[in-house]
Amino acid sequence: MTRLVATQADTENSCYRALFPCPSPSALSVASAFCATITASGTTATNYPTRATNACGTTADRYISACQCGPTCSYSTLATATSLSSTTNAPACEPPSTSTTFTSTTSTAPPACESTPVNGNLLYGDFECDFTPWNPLVFAPFASVYGYSVTTPGFTKVNSFQTEFLGTPNCPTTCTYLRLTSPVFPVTPGVKYKYTFATWFDGISRGFVGTKINDRAGRTVSALDYPVTNWRFHQVPFQANATENEASVFFEWLNVESRLDSVTFAPLSAYCGNTSPVGLLRDGEFECGLGAWTQQKPDPQATAGVVNLGSDSLYTNSFPMGDYAWRVVSPGVPNPANQELHVSARIISGSMAVTPGKKYLVYFTSFFSNRTVGSVGVMINNSPIYTRNPNDAAQGTPAVFSPNHIIWTNMAGLTSANVKIEALVFGAGTIAIDSVMFVELNDGVV
Repeated sequence: MTRLVATQADTENSCYRALFPCPSPSALSVASAFCATITASGTTATNYPTRATNACGTTADRYISACQCGPTCSYSTLATATSLSSTTNAPACEPPSTSTTFTSTTSTAPPACESTPVNGNLLYGDFECDFTPWNPLVFAPFASVYGYSVTTPGFTKVNSFQTEFLGTPNCPTTCTYLRLTSPVFPVTPGVKYKYTFATWFDGISRGFVGTKINDRAGRTVSALDYPVTNWRFHQVPFQANATENEASVFFEWLNVESRLDSVTFAPLSAYCGNTSPVGLLRDGEFECGLGAWTQQKPDPQATAGVVNLGSDSLYTNSFPMGDYAWRVVSPGVPNPANQELHVSARIISGSMAVTPGKKYLVYFTSFFSNRTVGSVGVMINNSPIYTRNPNDAAQGTPAVFSPNHIIWTNMAGLTSANVKIEALVFGAGTIAIDSVMFVELNDGVV
């Protein structure tokens, strides 16, 4: 365990990071304008940036301390501005600065701290470079009993963000112990996005981790939802409204300790083409059609292909990701003679380079219109690895896109792989597949 934090210095740094959220030129501009008006008496400090009040409060001293540092982002373009010349109550700046001015600079992040995903909006969600520029805040009543660190192993790489009780929990009911806020990042009004993250719980607890984006509820994950000491992958849809041009994600820990990793945010259109924001598999959201997938349809009675779900009331409350999915429809009980071992249709991904002995996540969502329509089978390089039936407990109720989470270990000598998903149809109805991903994992993931 490294660097468990619950100190006054951390509180000051939390205020600093909230005031100067790298990388967001618009947020930095607001912070710079604010810093130009604040005085020691606070008489001109009437425009506290709302994103900073949770960490800094509404009194002048902590803002003055943070303003003295000024933004230290080296991987964004910062607007020229003037900082305060006073050095009273200066916090531990990152790095320490005695300059009274900061000027425009443009550079790139160090290679070891490259963003994941490379074509997404959210930076440093893999915590490979500590938790900066994310802003962790332990709420005041719990500073002595709750802390956080960056630890190993991670979900996909080396590190992950971990929270932990440092002493006996002092909340008799359900309390929010910690909030972790992302840097501000740009979004485009009307565009549909997906953000992902992975969680790990080290014991059964009645607490949970909740996430929001721009104060809109996204997802809650409980330690009771999945086996403990197992990583689980999650995805959440988001559509920017007409007035949103920037966003921030935050996570909150309520009566629980856990790990968080692999936080990504990207438009669904980024999943089209040769580079996926998450993992190795191309065109897994089907927003641009089949793309790199090959479709085969042995059953002439079935209809198969990528379709727009929005025009069909069957999917109104099905929680799809985006507008499109791969779908197979059977008008009645198929003739087995026209199928291949009950397979009415299948899709086969493009080939992906894999490393012998490494672990990979195979993830997708599945939809069944009823409990008798059939099942879904998954193969890698024609070897079966998984089956999902509409009556499985994990599928839940019919007519909902439910997640499937498979960890596959590559065998020795295998350097390429493809994913095959088959619709085994037994009766009338619809089977649909969406959000297919294939992600290399840390060797310690179970």
